[in-house]
Amino acid sequence: MALTVAQPDRRLTLTVERTGRHVTIAATGRIDLATETPWHEQVMRACTAADDTTRVTVDLTGVTFLSWASTAVLVRAHRACQRRGRTLRVLASGPVLTGLHLTRLHEDITITPGPRPVGVSRPRAATGWLIA
Repeated sequence: MALTVAQPDRRLTLTVERTGRHVTIAATGRIDLATETPWHEQVMRACTAADDTTRVTVDLTGVTFLSWASTAVLVRAHRACQRRGRTLRVLASGPVLTGLHLTRLHEDITITPGPRPVGVSRPRAATGWLIA
């Protein structure tokens, strides 16, 4: 008997854009232990660079999964920005936004609801009852 296990798509695309003194790091895909390192490096590079950056935005609106362990990167980035007089803002939507609120990161870090990625719709419940 053969057993086939489908592997989830592990691709992560990062885009870094600088406009004046503002740096935006946009991620698309999954951020987990397998893909966290390049994302972590880009976020921390923007937060710790010896330049005139005043604001760093981490755009997670295209992220389909953010591991709990990866949220620690945002805490480190927030602290690094504070030490350098920079502001950090995180854009998130869907389950990623919910996860960030569950961890209560929004109490320390500016987390802004972003637009849903194109083509992503909210699933409809079969009933009005909440099943936990």
